[in-house]
Amino acid sequence: MDIVHGEEPFAGADDWGYGPPRYVTAGRVRLAADTLTQMTYDHLVQGVDPSELAAAEIYPQIWDSPTSLGWARDLFTPLTEFFHAAASDGHAMVIWLG
Repeated sequence: MDIVHGEEPFAGADDWGYGPPRYVTAGRVRLAADTLTQMTYDHLVQGVDPSELAAAEIYPQIWDSPTSLGWARDLFTPLTEFFHAAASDGHAMVIWLG
C-alpha cells in the first residue's frame, strides 16, 4: 500500500511537482486507517537506521542525528485520525506531493 505517493493514476493527469497526482480508493483508505490505528510511531520507525536514510538522500535531509527519527512523531496521531475520518465517511483520497 502506498499512502505516501498514492496508488492509482488519474488518466491524463499532468505532473504537479513530484509527478502527477494519484489516488487511494476508499477501500484502501479503510485498510490504511485500520493499519495505522493498530500501530505506534515507535513500531513504524523500528529498525530504521538514520544513516541509511541519509545515504539514500531521503527527504527531508535531516538524518545526521540519531534522534532525527522523532521529527514526525507529532504528526503520526493526526495522520491516523485523518485516515480514520476519511474511512468512516467512505472517502477515497487524492495524494499529491508538491
